[in-house]
Amino acid sequence: MIEISQNDVAVESTLPKIFECKLPLRFADMDADGHVNNAEYYRYMEEARMRWVHALGLAVTPPAPIPVLAASACSYRAPLHYPGTVRVEIYLGRMGTSSVRTHYLLRNSDHENAIAAEGYGVSVWFDPQTQKSMPLPDQIRALAR
Repeated sequence: MIEISQNDVAVESTLPKIFECKLPLRFADMDADGHVNNAEYYRYMEEARMRWVHALGLAVTPPAPIPVLAASACSYRAPLHYPGTVRVEIYLGRMGTSSVRTHYLLRNSDHENAIAAEGYGVSVWFDPQTQKSMPLPDQIRALAR
């Protein structure tokens, strides 16, 4: 079973927030139903994750070691509509030798920061040269201290 939060406990009350950013909703994000398409929520989490990695001074493109997504899930709470912005908050979850789980809250910045979705992603640090996983960078490990 995919578990977004444990025992219905709010992510923001149990895990440390490590990053947040605001992203504009684009007209092209909308679908025929008049709201942001569900697939776009994954794009918002991806964009926030890569901004976070970049903010830590880590590479986001090969040939340097990069994070690759091994698993993800999203639970939708409320629709988002253009025009507007979404605030993506990232919380630090379980850390392994080469992987880190990050949890996401997507908040509708234009509607009292109501939660539009929550999700998670498991990123594995990957060396494109050797085609193998590698230990997490020190910048990531330092977040658990």
